[in-house]
Amino acid sequence: MELKFEGIDELIKEVEFLETVPTRVRNRALKRAGDLLRDRMKDEVYRHGLNPYSWEAWESIIRTDPKGGVVYVGTQGGVQQPGYYLYMHEFGYYNVAAGRFIPPKPFASISYELSKGQILEIYVEELRKEMGMK
Repeated sequence: MELKFEGIDELIKEVEFLETVPTRVRNRALKRAGDLLRDRMKDEVYRHGLNPYSWEAWESIIRTDPKGGVVYVGTQGGVQQPGYYLYMHEFGYYNVAAGRFIPPKPFASISYELSKGQILEIYVEELRKEMGMK
């Protein structure tokens, strides 16, 4: 038996299917996929115009533990948290001193787009393990 997936529609279908599998399998797949995305984001963070003066941005990218079938990858959020400025690099911002809009230099969305296929493969691999197919 061979399983093949393409595109975001299949990703959505598989995520919905993951709701019917045992929680431990879903959490294991979410953790592995979250770790993959976190590592990809850490690799990409300094490739798009951000300088690694303190490596604070690299260290601030985290993965949460799965809760309710959801895992978050990124910075913790809030101005007091390290890496808060990554939001401005991802979406752009208005520089008051310069009087102009600074265009976005996305890294998180690029990392996600480049990782979608591997994330699907992780889901499929975990489901195969659970069904005893691998």
